[in-house]
Amino acid sequence: MRHFTTVTLLMAVVVLAALTFDARAADPAPQPAAATSPAKPAAIKRLMDDTTTTPEGCTIEKFRIVSPSMNREIKALVVLPPEYKDHPEKKFPILHTLHGAKSPIDRYLTMTPVLLQALKDKPMIVTCMDVDGFSWYLDSPYPQAIARNNDPTKVKSLFTTFFFDEFIPCLDQNYRINPQQRMLTGNSMGGFGAFHYMLTKPNLFLSVSSLSGLFEKTDADKKWEPLLGPLQEFPERHRAVDVFEHVNQVLKPGAKLPQLYMICGTEDPLLPHNRAMQRLLKEKGVTFEYQESPGKHGWPFWSEKLPAVIDFHWKSVQDQERPAKSNAK
Repeated sequence: MRHFTTVTLLMAVVVLAALTFDARAADPAPQPAAATSPAKPAAIKRLMDDTTTTPEGCTIEKFRIVSPSMNREIKALVVLPPEYKDHPEKKFPILHTLHGAKSPIDRYLTMTPVLLQALKDKPMIVTCMDVDGFSWYLDSPYPQAIARNNDPTKVKSLFTTFFFDEFIPCLDQNYRINPQQRMLTGNSMGGFGAFHYMLTKPNLFLSVSSLSGLFEKTDADKKWEPLLGPLQEFPERHRAVDVFEHVNQVLKPGAKLPQLYMICGTEDPLLPHNRAMQRLLKEKGVTFEYQESPGKHGWPFWSEKLPAVIDFHWKSVQDQERPAKSNAK
């Protein structure tokens, strides 16, 4: 009887293995990844020589965040204002900077000293994260090329899930951040990302800005298909991340957006996209700032406009704090 039971068990294992092999060979079409909270919080992994002090007195900390959802490490950095170390009891506003396609994650720091200089009088935390070359800050159901230094390696690309479920909680655990003063800015692809994140959770942010954002309808260009799948086969995926569709979905009666600032150059090929978004926001009754001025799609224009972006976000912090200070008197 014992020999019979052993043989039967072995046969069952063989059958199960064969079924598993057949299931893998079928290679079903990938499904969209669910944007759910990770089973364990993301963790910061420190690098060698990861902390520097700038001539302006700011502290720059570079690190990697272990992402449970993508099963890989994501490069990130945080800039602490000079006041951070002098007031250990204080919580600070945070400005998330979202880089453009294939740009270095620290471009907002290196393109001009204005941002670091501003943090002395406008004490906020500034952060950057590396979202690969062409992730568009989205969750893709398909592995995507890292697209850094011609790296063709394909990996999980879930940067909406990562931002909300891993990046923000990780920063909150490790830095003194005022959760009521989260802000977003981005250029080009990062401008799209700023709107995408804002429209995903509009109540999470105090203010949002976009420099030459790419506000293109996702059914207008096949470049979205590697991320989302064929438009004809998965139209719902494309509609879900179309910023124009998203605005219409979010802005129901009584809904509000964070304080909003948009800027674009008059020689920028993305100017029609920005004007289309401006028209839609006006139609929806959104109060926002919009500016056009001479300039092309590139760092010379964005560097020139960065001081106005910083001033806009700092004013949103002051506007929020002013009623609290008045009530405290």
